[in-house]
Amino acid sequence: MTHRLISSRRWTRRFIALFTLLTLTACDVTNDDRPDPNVAASSLAAYNFSPNGIHEFYVDGTWGSGVGLGSGGGSVCCVMIPRKWLEGLQVTIEWRRGDCSKGVDAEGKSNCRHDPEVPTKILKKTVPIEPYDEPDETQVFFLPHDEIRVYVTKYGAHSPHHPAGLGGARPLTDDEFNEFLQR
Repeated sequence: MTHRLISSRRWTRRFIALFTLLTLTACDVTNDDRPDPNVAASSLAAYNFSPNGIHEFYVDGTWGSGVGLGSGGGSVCCVMIPRKWLEGLQVTIEWRRGDCSKGVDAEGKSNCRHDPEVPTKILKKTVPIEPYDEPDETQVFFLPHDEIRVYVTKYGAHSPHHPAGLGGARPLTDDEFNEFLQR
């Protein structure tokens, strides 16, 4: 007499059911780990042309670090971008910045730089990525009045070949900013 808990038929059925389940799971073609050939990894950098320090920022949820007043150029890894620029391509930028209402002095330095009580402001914007020919470094430009521009280029902001044509990271005056917007 075979005990009911160890019946060979019951164990055989369970083994077949488990084997079938494992086999079907192994054949799941929707679990494809191959990289998408239409997408490339891009390092992420930022330049701060605004009168406020950027404490941290994110591009489509990827952390990009902080960017001091009038600085930038360091990069972190990585955001994914299309290998070819497409019309309507955009990203969502979230950032936390100092909320200095005192502007900058004649040297382009923040009038809040010695004030430890400067509050912070959290902002979020979806912005287009400027046209590019090939994937390279993704650069976020923080501009006055909470404007953002995103470029994909191999040139740093100081290069005369950079598509923005700004000549280096520093806070822009209102006149320079308005001139930049007209380009």
